[in-house]
Amino acid sequence: MNYHFRNKTGTYPTSKGNTPAPTTSEEQQALVEKVQKFKTQQYKMIVETEAETRPGVLALMDEALATDGVGVGVCSASTKEAALKTLDVTLGADRVSKLDVLLLGDDVSEKKPSPMIYNEARERLGLSTDQCVVIEDSMVGLRAARRRI
Repeated sequence: MNYHFRNKTGTYPTSKGNTPAPTTSEEQQALVEKVQKFKTQQYKMIVETEAETRPGVLALMDEALATDGVGVGVCSASTKEAALKTLDVTLGADRVSKLDVLLLGDDVSEKKPSPMIYNEARERLGLSTDQCVVIEDSMVGLRAARRRI
C-alpha cells in the first residue's frame, strides 16, 4: 500500500471523512497498518463463510503427503494471518500441520513475482529446481515460479 500511495497516486487517502491525508512517514505507516488490519478482518470473514477448496486439490495433497520422499509446501504472498485462516478453512488444520514447508508473505522480504519465496522453500526442502513442481492460482505467482533459480 505504501508503494501504491507513494508511486501510483502520489498521495495518501484521508483516514476519515474530511480528515487530511497523513503527511509524516509515521502517520502514513499507521494508516497503512490500519487499512491492512481492516482488510484482513474482512477477508477472514469472507473466507470463513464462502471459501471452497478447488476440485482435486485435497486429493492431490493427500496423495503427496502420503508419499515417502515427496515434500509438500505452501508458499503464499498473503499475510500470515490471512493465509493461515484460508489454509485452515480450505485444507484443514491436519493437512497444514503435515506440510514440510510453509512460507507466507511475512516470511520473505520480496513478494511475488520475485521468486524469493519459492527459492527459500526449495532450499528448506533441500531440492534442486528440476526436482520441484509448483501449482499456482495466479499469474503473478506463475511468473514467480517460472523465475525461481
